[in-house]
Amino acid sequence: LVSGGGMVLDRYDKTHLVPFGEYVPLKPILFFLNKLVVGIGDFVPGSGPRVMSGPGGTLGVVICFEVIFPDLVRQFVDQGADYMVTITNDAWFGRTSAPYQHFAMVVFRAVENRVPFARAANTGISGFIDAEGHILRTTEIFVEGALSGEVRTGGPRTIYTAYGDLFTYGCAILTLFVAVRTWRQGAFRGDDARGPESPPGEPQYPF
Repeated sequence: LVSGGGMVLDRYDKTHLVPFGEYVPLKPILFFLNKLVVGIGDFVPGSGPRVMSGPGGTLGVVICFEVIFPDLVRQFVDQGADYMVTITNDAWFGRTSAPYQHFAMVVFRAVENRVPFARAANTGISGFIDAEGHILRTTEIFVEGALSGEVRTGGPRTIYTAYGDLFTYGCAILTLFVAVRTWRQGAFRGDDARGPESPPGEPQYPF
């Protein structure tokens, strides 16, 4: 976070690095892949999400593809972020559908936590999204431009912000329980359907 006078007021270090782009996962085992990141660098992730005091309230920052992680954004909002800012380099994608898909993920993060977003992308799409997921203003891809706007803060706290993926885990456990119970009931019914076996030596008829 830099002031209008050029002073560094605060900083956030990227937490979720891009595998094989910014670091090599399982480096002791995949040491032969080190050359893949030589030109970019082998970065160390930051210590975790932390909010900053910015203009108009408390803000959280997610960098590039970090915005695809729902729980990371949730942690910022849970720490008190009134609004979120995301910066990204989408030049790699060129004129494909990827920049639009990447931008769409920001809409989901806004709705999940009822938090507004300001997004700056070097080649677009930059824009503002309100806490209900409405896209307020945008730029086109590969078109020079600048945006200014206002976002409304102070939305209600969502169930997802408060409890995270607890509901998802509960659904997974319930699904597993139902699947196991159904399988066991089917196995028991299969045993009963076969009926008693004929004694040895007696002829067996198909019906």
